Amino acid sequence: MKAKRILLVDDDRDLVAGVKAFLEARDYDVDTAHSGIEARERLAAKRPDLVVLDIMMDYDTDGFNVAYKLRDEPETERIPVIIMSGFTKELETKTHIFEPMMYREWPAAKFFEKPVKLADLAAAIAELLAAADEDAVAKGA
Repeated sequence: MKAKRILLVDDDRDLVAGVKAFLEARDYDVDTAHSGIEARERLAAKRPDLVVLDIMMDYDTDGFNVAYKLRDEPETERIPVIIMSGFTKELETKTHIFEPMMYREWPAAKFFEKPVKLADLAAAIAELLAAADEDAVAKGA
């Protein structure tokens, strides 16, 4: 069976290296990006089975923009997204930035506040990939 491909997007390079090693040890094929721009480039080059995404990267809502774009495009709308971010700690001081996002439908299947327990992340990834596989089988894909 072919390894599932995960796109891991975060501007914290140490976090990315650690999570990537953890996921690769669990037989996932992990591609990485460190900004929304890089994420869009990776998505255009090769479609992942799942995306793990930070919110605050090059600018405060960078990850939200990527997640909404994934959800709004027919060719990527079925890719599960996990948001892994500390942005909720910034809500009080940056309400004006995040408020427009709070009134839209949430663009992710799961949310984890940083720091993330890797076992919880791995369980969520396995759950979402299994559900996506079941959905694909049900739709005859």
